[in-house]
Amino acid sequence: MSHQTLSARCAGGDRGLTLHLLHRRRRWRAEPVGRMASSGASVTGLLDVRAASALAAALVISAGTARAQGPSPPAPTLHDVVTFALTRNADVVTARLHIDSAHAERRIARSFTDPVGSVIPGVPFQYGLATDVDIGPGRWYRIRAASQGFTATRYDYNDVARQVAFNVRQGYLDLLLADALATVATDERDILHTLLVADSARLRNGDIPQSEVVTSELNLARAESGVAKAQVGVRAARIQLQLLMGVPTPDTGFRVAGTLRFESVDLPVDHPDSLVAVATEARPDLKSADEKLDQSRSIREETGWLLLPTPNVGLTWQPQQPYPGAFPFGRNSHFTLALGMPVPLWNWYGGERERATAGVGVARVAANETERQVVSDVIRAADSLRSAEVLAKRYQGGLLDKTNQAVQTARYAYQRGAISLLDLLDAIRTNQDIRTEYLTAVHDYWVAAFGVDRAVGRDLVTDGALPQ
Repeated sequence: MSHQTLSARCAGGDRGLTLHLLHRRRRWRAEPVGRMASSGASVTGLLDVRAASALAAALVISAGTARAQGPSPPAPTLHDVVTFALTRNADVVTARLHIDSAHAERRIARSFTDPVGSVIPGVPFQYGLATDVDIGPGRWYRIRAASQGFTATRYDYNDVARQVAFNVRQGYLDLLLADALATVATDERDILHTLLVADSARLRNGDIPQSEVVTSELNLARAESGVAKAQVGVRAARIQLQLLMGVPTPDTGFRVAGTLRFESVDLPVDHPDSLVAVATEARPDLKSADEKLDQSRSIREETGWLLLPTPNVGLTWQPQQPYPGAFPFGRNSHFTLALGMPVPLWNWYGGERERATAGVGVARVAANETERQVVSDVIRAADSLRSAEVLAKRYQGGLLDKTNQAVQTARYAYQRGAISLLDLLDAIRTNQDIRTEYLTAVHDYWVAAFGVDRAVGRDLVTDGALPQ
């Protein structure tokens, strides 16, 4: 049902996408995932294409249903939005095309060269057909390097999915925050409007001076401006989220389900070593770097065999008269064999070997740098979550209720003449500031929690953990 939600708001004319994803499902099912699946269930694993195909079909069907029936379906959840983005985001689509390209490179590496036909005019005429016998060690290393490149590209796809999933989750939380801040601004405007109405009545009764009514009008105008700015922020957040999702025509009326509320997640942020161990096993960029290092070594080994010539075998036919001699087809045969091979006289392939050796060094540096980056990402993510949790818990511990009660008390005291208008306005601003800071703290907390997922490369905090 939530998939239908997303479709009714974002889909339009996606039948071609559905057919495309169904075609890709058949292709991917024919190719085993292999050791890629060992990283566990996470957004960094290969996307379940069957689920993606079902989602795309739901987009088309539910869009037509929504147009026919009229009522708006429920708003999409975080899981719906992430699933949609992992099929339509431009970076994900590009990474999937890179997989197709790497698969083609592997096919090219496995292929043999076509035979070359020749005609030698003379007396007699000769016709030949020759081909390279590409069965040596160089071919084995070439195929191995292409296969390792294909595996590394699939890991790169998983890494793109990891980054896209986090960006979409952050965009989702940004939209929830923008909606919540718009609600805070609206509440402040409503309070000030009620205050202005009451002050106008008191002015007519001669209970307060004209200056206080003017002050109330000025603060109401500021509050209305704040509501307008907050609504602009909401529309901007909606468009940004849809761009991250890959929606072709973003809608400023797009809404999502969920609420910003603090709920503690069980993550060992006080023991980052355990998170580092998980990241070492699950991070796709680390696996990709290792595969690329192995690939560069295979390329270096391939260049080491370039001095071993690839033999060329040909078959020659002489129709007008037989060849002399009995080898290899016996006497009076019109066919004979031709053998050839390149002679490394001018080119000893020193440049190729030097380039391959440098490539191994570059790949080794990149792999080491990726390992250090993984450790840094995990430690920074754990620290961010720990500090965000402390701040969110402080606001959650009754501070919001106290400020709300303070505003109600100040409004009652102002109506009774016990406090001035400035004291009441100060209480209202303090309450709105604390609400804003609380919502921002909760937003930062959930972003930090999903940041741990991105750092370790596995969904330790699932999309369902976010309060709805």
